[in-house]
Amino acid sequence: MRTRSPAGFPSWLCGVAGALMLAASAGQAAPLDAAGADLAISGATVVSPERATPLENATVLVKDGRIVAVAAGPVKGAAAREIRAEGKYLVPGLIDSHVHLYHATGLKRRYTRDFDALHAAYMKQLPRSFLYYGYTTVIELNADAETNARFLSAPHHPRLRHCGQGLILHNGFMASEIPPGELAEQYPNYLHDSYGDAPLPKGAAAAQHTPQATVAAIAAAGGICVKMYYEEALWSPTGPPGHALPSEAIIRDVVAAAHARGMPVLLHATTPKGHRVGMAAGVDVLAHGLWEWPGVAYDDPHTPPEIADLVDREAAAGIGVQPTMRTLRNTASMFDPGSLEDPALDDVLPAPFIRYLKTDAQVQRQMFMTLFGSALKPGANADDIRRLQLAFNRRYETLIGRMDAHGAHLFFGTDTAVGGFGWGNPPGLNGYWEMLGWARGGVSPRTIFEAATIRNARMFHLDREIGTVEPGKRADLLLMNSNPLETLDAYASISTVILDGEVLSRASLSARAP
Repeated sequence: MRTRSPAGFPSWLCGVAGALMLAASAGQAAPLDAAGADLAISGATVVSPERATPLENATVLVKDGRIVAVAAGPVKGAAAREIRAEGKYLVPGLIDSHVHLYHATGLKRRYTRDFDALHAAYMKQLPRSFLYYGYTTVIELNADAETNARFLSAPHHPRLRHCGQGLILHNGFMASEIPPGELAEQYPNYLHDSYGDAPLPKGAAAAQHTPQATVAAIAAAGGICVKMYYEEALWSPTGPPGHALPSEAIIRDVVAAAHARGMPVLLHATTPKGHRVGMAAGVDVLAHGLWEWPGVAYDDPHTPPEIADLVDREAAAGIGVQPTMRTLRNTASMFDPGSLEDPALDDVLPAPFIRYLKTDAQVQRQMFMTLFGSALKPGANADDIRRLQLAFNRRYETLIGRMDAHGAHLFFGTDTAVGGFGWGNPPGLNGYWEMLGWARGGVSPRTIFEAATIRNARMFHLDREIGTVEPGKRADLLLMNSNPLETLDAYASISTVILDGEVLSRASLSARAP
């Protein structure tokens, strides 16, 4: 059994590092010794977010699932396995920091008699689809233990981190959808806003529903973060519902309790009021951008001064934002005639599932029209809604571009797969589409790359393990045919996924594969 250094590296690697340092001090280029490594990736250009410039003709050595050396120049010795990667780009695995694994995009039991078979096929492919597009880590913001266990039982799956079950008020958003008497069963770790005037449910123990107790329960369940909700539901066709919103004071108390445990707090919020409350309470990330503008026409392309000022203040304050553009595009997918014709869907969704989306699932369009059509535009038809959706999405993309230009702290998350109407959140591919949306708004490839790697890793305190191509990090790596700092096509041209040091061909992860 090999001894290990205090830093956690094998003793043989310390010898390699020492030899390299001695050679460097003597002005010599000592060859890297690959002997003893499990895997050597040679000849690639390393693109990693901490590097100002890519490292060309590099060799990366992997041992016991970790990167143990990254260097350019000559190599001696042989690893147990070698990948010749000339002409390719080696990057860290991507991180999607906003997923919901319990939803299957566009699938509801009321739409089809084949729900169970379709759901099972989707869930079986789900982990592979994330990997197919390079997502080696996903963060579930509203965890369901059974779903997480199923995801982790797959032969190959991304690393899964989570925020535990979402921290809801007993009389707030999401709780209002739970049948009477079932709250404690479905959301046992609910929060009581002691600054409000609503009493706790009968028989509840107040000490179990404080910020300190609920955050402790999330941590005990393995959560690394806390998600709260400030959902005004301005989109409701019957007007804003009567559920309670968390007070700024209770959010601040949750933030204090979470930060005491080193856990970031994310606040679901899409309205100016929600963003102002979140910023004042000190949350770390606003989960979703600012897309609901009260009093502004749905298709008005102009950004009101008060909205521009708010997002500029968020940027100056350093609060994080997950734009999750695909949340809106999910609804728009119902009115996009080509939304189900992209051949890339065949790699991330089982064939029977795609057939379902093209047939039974189409009923959603008319259901949406019945509920929301007249609210969006009196007498609207499907073409009217398509144009409105396009205008709504374009103005939001423009806003995200403004945020980036003004120094906003953007974090990459897709909300895959959001519930509600639509089918525009296919796993993995949804991430690539999210990137294209950022780019349409003017966000640079470098910012997108950093947001999906090191920024997410740092926000969720995972940067000692993942997020860069450096010695000591987990060997979660991607080989691409293009440079992601130059073109987003790189994310659609992944050739190899390396997960914890195991080499997986991209083709083996496709829904087309056996």
